[in-house]
Amino acid sequence: MPSSDDSDHDSTLGESALPRFFEGLEWPVPTAFAAALAAFRFEQGDVLFRDPKAYDVIEGEVRSATTAIQVLHPPRSARVAPADFDGDRRRTSWQSEVRVELVDLEAGTSVVRSISQGKLLMAIWRGDESWLEAGREEPAIPRGARELGRRLERARGAFDAMQKTKKGSRFLFVVDLASDASRVKAQAVEEALTPLGALEGIDLYPNAAGIEQAEDFHPLLLLRGLVVGGASAERVGQALRGALYSASEQSDRAPGEQPAADRFSVARHGLLDEIGG
Repeated sequence: MPSSDDSDHDSTLGESALPRFFEGLEWPVPTAFAAALAAFRFEQGDVLFRDPKAYDVIEGEVRSATTAIQVLHPPRSARVAPADFDGDRRRTSWQSEVRVELVDLEAGTSVVRSISQGKLLMAIWRGDESWLEAGREEPAIPRGARELGRRLERARGAFDAMQKTKKGSRFLFVVDLASDASRVKAQAVEEALTPLGALEGIDLYPNAAGIEQAEDFHPLLLLRGLVVGGASAERVGQALRGALYSASEQSDRAPGEQPAADRFSVARHGLLDEIGG
């Protein structure tokens, strides 16, 4: 689990790719499982290891003795990671059945269990294998990116304390590391702001950002702050318009109404503040 120490924040700049494993999960889950984590759907053939070294296979044998979870059901499908998974669909996936084989590779024993996808995620998130027991109560579904976005104002103080830039503008927004669309959006924002001045990037997980009930949010959600030295909020807002404006913000307008493009709102995407003014 993320804590409030230095491991909870880092510069976002210069990242060219995701790390091999996701942070925020007790089990080492490869980033190749982004779609499964976003959609709450692990499928037949998926294998997870408790020890990260076990993912290195030599001549078909696992390098280190460890615990493994092999998914037997549901069958493999065209699994995708939606940009903004609908609430009812998320709940349906969270509660759907998954059959797993829990394997002790050192002892050479295994047991098959039928549980919910939610329990499987809780086991690898918290590192508590009792979530793999059929008799344990069903877990609550994690809170999502939209709800975290509504709490951005509560994170201002944490970013104020972290940032080194004294004057300029700062854009705070939510990044879902399990979502391809969210990561692409984050990259577009960074590229749009880079030409405006020296760019400082800070990532904070919800608990380090001072968000209440942070443990209830999906473990792969974080808050990102991009601070542009010397740039006004107006300049940053214009750059964000070019990076973030989409057809989803357009609507039919009556005669005499302002053009749809003028309705772009930074607030729909994050929190923009001018600092040190």
